[in-house]
Amino acid sequence: MSRKVVTRAPHREVGVVNAGWLLNHPVEHESHLERRFVMVALSCPVVRDIVHQPFTFDVEADDAGEKGSRSRYTPDFKIIFRDDTSLIVEVKPEVFALKHANRLRLIERRLRDDGMRFFLATDELIDGNGLSARAMLLMRYGRLRFSDEEALSCLTALRGVCGGSASITKLIEQGLSEPLVWNLVARHQCRVPADFDVEVDQVVTTQAVQGDCHDYFLSWFGAAGR
Repeated sequence: MSRKVVTRAPHREVGVVNAGWLLNHPVEHESHLERRFVMVALSCPVVRDIVHQPFTFDVEADDAGEKGSRSRYTPDFKIIFRDDTSLIVEVKPEVFALKHANRLRLIERRLRDDGMRFFLATDELIDGNGLSARAMLLMRYGRLRFSDEEALSCLTALRGVCGGSASITKLIEQGLSEPLVWNLVARHQCRVPADFDVEVDQVVTTQAVQGDCHDYFLSWFGAAGR
């Protein structure tokens, strides 16, 4: 699929990310950082859907400003996990996150009171250890086209090798296509760890993620325990 982009300024980009191999709709973004966040989120195997600007609500200024005043707030994204739980995400450069720390604290408290969890995704988390660059490369494989028969054959072979886990090198030795294996990773049909490298020595597994999807997602960004 093609991706339409309208550039407002050199440091901002408004457009959509199309990931038709995972989602049945494009995901809008309003900055380069938001775009990279979407790509990293899509690379995480527990993510089922991403909704841009899911709702708007009032935030009481409270001790952050004049008592009784309020402002409107629209989250950047809502992440829906495969276990049907969800997470509200604000994407911000670290420098602005520090500047608006008090308001973000009030937003998190309001969401928590409403039974929702909140995650502040900064540039340090999104780009740390080359995560966004690796996610972008994985998306290139996601755009490749393979038949259902090829995919099923590859998954069957992978499940039969080393109990469902094997390096790309070993899979190639078994006659499997490296691009197809990475395509299946991008489609969440098999998976790699958060510190994955798109290299032939990377181990791929068909084993399901164990534990809480929310915690796994945070660990994907190196933010476990937040």
